[in-house]
Amino acid sequence: MDLDRLVQQLSDPTFYPEPTTRVDVLQTHISYIFLTDAHAYKVKKPVNFGFLDYTTLEQRRTMCEREVTLNARLCPDTYLGVAEIRDDNGTLSIGGAGETVEVAVKMVRLPEERMLRRVLARGEGEQGIFARIARILADFHARAETSPEIQAMKGLDGVKFNCDENFAQTEKYVGTLVPWKTFEFVKNSTNLFFARRAALFERRAREARVRDGHGDLHLDSICVTDPIRIYDCIEFNERFRYADVAEEVAFLAMDLEFHGYPYFAKAFVNAYHQASGDDELLDLLSFYKCYRAYVRAKINSFQVDDPHIPADRKAAIAALATRYYELAAHFAGQFNPRKLFVTCGLTGSGKSTLARKLGERYTLTVIRSDEVRKELLGIDATDRRWVPFNSGEYAPSMTERTYATMVQRADEQLALGHSVVLDGCFTKRDQRRPALKLAKRLGVPFLLLECRTSEAVIRQRLDKRATRNGSVSDGRWEIYHAQLGEWEPPDDIPPDERIVLDRSKPIEALLTELTVIVPPEWDDHRTPNGTT
Repeated sequence: MDLDRLVQQLSDPTFYPEPTTRVDVLQTHISYIFLTDAHAYKVKKPVNFGFLDYTTLEQRRTMCEREVTLNARLCPDTYLGVAEIRDDNGTLSIGGAGETVEVAVKMVRLPEERMLRRVLARGEGEQGIFARIARILADFHARAETSPEIQAMKGLDGVKFNCDENFAQTEKYVGTLVPWKTFEFVKNSTNLFFARRAALFERRAREARVRDGHGDLHLDSICVTDPIRIYDCIEFNERFRYADVAEEVAFLAMDLEFHGYPYFAKAFVNAYHQASGDDELLDLLSFYKCYRAYVRAKINSFQVDDPHIPADRKAAIAALATRYYELAAHFAGQFNPRKLFVTCGLTGSGKSTLARKLGERYTLTVIRSDEVRKELLGIDATDRRWVPFNSGEYAPSMTERTYATMVQRADEQLALGHSVVLDGCFTKRDQRRPALKLAKRLGVPFLLLECRTSEAVIRQRLDKRATRNGSVSDGRWEIYHAQLGEWEPPDDIPPDERIVLDRSKPIEALLTELTVIVPPEWDDHRTPNGTT
């Protein structure tokens, strides 16, 4: 079927079996919608985006039939069936004689003035509307189909697959529609959330929070009639429709915030939370807001490449895509709150073990002074250097260069979404100052971890280290005493940005103490109510 000819015919009011005065034509990246006076006809474009394939008539027919069936769950009186578009010796008609050359979903045309977007634009939004939507959605989710297969599709692996696909499909737009740093920040933040909260995703699947839902819940899929109609669910790909109920809630909340209605977004989330009793939903809200904003950015990016969309519209679509990418990054900053940790203490006080354990437990980037110093010198990290204090490889100028490089690398990693531990002695105020300035400049919380322990423990550790192969550190007992003479206490750091840790305690006990300063978004060791 010639698509241009079909669009021309369906744009003509005389083409339809029912009387109509005009036809309004809308299009998305996957469909044309023809609005008559009483009905809407949706024709699917013969496109293949990988996640959907409409390239054959039979595929489009199957998806049209599925769209009618699935949408009957939330608005049974709106979807009327699948219309056959036939060709009889060159004459097209709906339901007439001839060979079927295309199909369309036929719907009752919903009143445009009652679409949620228009209701809000007129200033007629009120909390009661969102309480009604929330109750409808909570009831729908409670009744929606679920099964072990559905749960498995959108556990951790399923959600990660979708996110990876989004990043792969939008990489071509980096540098045009989305800056590289924004792309990397969202991508890295997403992967860090998976690493930190894997148990949360699997728990949600086990508890049947993954359902056969709507899949595309935003302002343009809700009509504020009586009853409220939620329509236009996803039919083309089950892995987009099967979703944690938190994802559906987050989608509408995200869209409300994007269009300037954060108050109603909060009212909707609170109402759904109350109706569903789903406390853990709030732990996932920012993550799924980011995911859905990124999907909207991707869809608008695809439209920029669509040859059927006029060039004069593409500039606005491109700007819209960029705004959604920026919003995704905003939400990524919420579920991935970055921090800059700096260790402080004399050699042998247990700084590196603490830094390594923090990095392992919370997926933090650890930048070690011992490794950076030897990298700058071009020597192997385990190549021991037994030089006097403040000389050779450990001369003050080399230490200054090492710490400056560490701060520079922290800057790069923080910009890409990583939280960082700077692992070094940082015994002097002028060594600590650049790290503190970096945190202030980026608006990133700063915390100095001052490690202390007894001389007996330090002596034992340093003697053991001196005989151990493979150690990166060159710390020795004589170095400890020399550092002690130059030690500048970290009283230059505000009290709320430093913490003293007794490193004679077992490391697990210290990690438990530090849970009070670790964001809940980092910690999969917490129970749903936030305790450890």
